[in-house]
Amino acid sequence: MKKIEKKITEDIDFLSKIMEKNDLSELEIFDGKFSYKLKKKNYESKKSSVVKKVDEKSRKDLDLKKPDSSLKSPLVGTAYLSPEPGSKQFIEIGQNVKIGQVLLIIEAMKTMNEIVADRNGTVKKIYIKNEAPVEFGEPLVLIE
Repeated sequence: MKKIEKKITEDIDFLSKIMEKNDLSELEIFDGKFSYKLKKKNYESKKSSVVKKVDEKSRKDLDLKKPDSSLKSPLVGTAYLSPEPGSKQFIEIGQNVKIGQVLLIIEAMKTMNEIVADRNGTVKKIYIKNEAPVEFGEPLVLIE
């Protein structure tokens, strides 16, 4: 078996510390010369033991802050809740929507992108404000 170079072991130690600091289960990078893929053993069991230590009130608070079934932003840009300034919003809380219905617009690079409903349901929450910047993956609307 080939002896591992000292630089490689130092790199692996360094990357392991980054994983621990950022609570990552896997890390894969290529530095132009070497490719590294690190994966923690028993990550899930370690993670679940941490979750068990969270009290019920904190868990409910976390659930409110982390909507799982919300429609998320597919791009970075500025969100608009109405087709033009001063006009009626596309949607309101409590409104029923159908698949393909326009919910809002995200402007990115001077292009207006319609964001449509991905399911039929009722609008339970609108997470963003009109003319607010949005990030990729940010929750926009909760439809149940």
